[in-house]
Amino acid sequence: MTEIIIFIFSGFFVGTIAGLFGIGGGLVIVPVVTYSLIFMKQIPFNEAIIIGISTSLASIALSGAMATFAHAKNNNINWQVFKKFIGGVIIGALTIGLTISYIPTTWIKYCFIIYTFIVAYKIYAHQPSFNQSNIPNLFWSNTIGFGFSIISGLVGIGGGTLFVPYLIKKHISPKLAVGTSSSLGLFIGLSATLGLFVASFDKQDLEQPMLGFIYLPAILFLTFPSLIFVKLSADWLLKIPDQTIKKLFSLLLITIGLLMLLN
Repeated sequence: MTEIIIFIFSGFFVGTIAGLFGIGGGLVIVPVVTYSLIFMKQIPFNEAIIIGISTSLASIALSGAMATFAHAKNNNINWQVFKKFIGGVIIGALTIGLTISYIPTTWIKYCFIIYTFIVAYKIYAHQPSFNQSNIPNLFWSNTIGFGFSIISGLVGIGGGTLFVPYLIKKHISPKLAVGTSSSLGLFIGLSATLGLFVASFDKQDLEQPMLGFIYLPAILFLTFPSLIFVKLSADWLLKIPDQTIKKLFSLLLITIGLLMLLN
């Protein structure tokens, strides 16, 4: 029961930051699920963090599908840009999904921590730029998409904190950048989840309610409640100054990184 309560309140929080900051919530879902399994189910860290990342990616696939539908309905996706990146995104996400369970979990943990600190700094220090080059050709776009999806799959996120600032710097409007990033994040979640599901076939049964590496109680009690707060917090976003949002998001990421660093 305690676990369910933690998941529900975490879901409300994830939905709120998703609406306020335009992210899928993986930076919160991964540590919540990981440490819930460690402290409440006595699952070793090296198994719990893989389950946390897998559950986060599955959650992002669900929320990403809803976000993509909404953005497409509002003509808020640049499909030409989407087509340039999608091949590399799918291949990268499948690759990390198939191989992540073989990567030392200590590496994964510290990659996650380092990533949170880097993103916190980049968001805090970011200034709009209108003097960068346009979207690169198909080869380099797919190469970038491959790299972004590898990083995203490794730390269990949808790639918004990578794609959105990159696309904005390449003369894509912020709204289109968010919408296009959401659509790419959907395929990161789907492809990485598929790879992880295939990789889970030869793994020992952990005697938990799971589908492959996906922890089903977290999907039920964390992901679905989060969807309720996405729309509410998106309305709140209009009332908060941009600089305040950037500072709050940066503080959130630093807090998450420090908590994982200190266990």
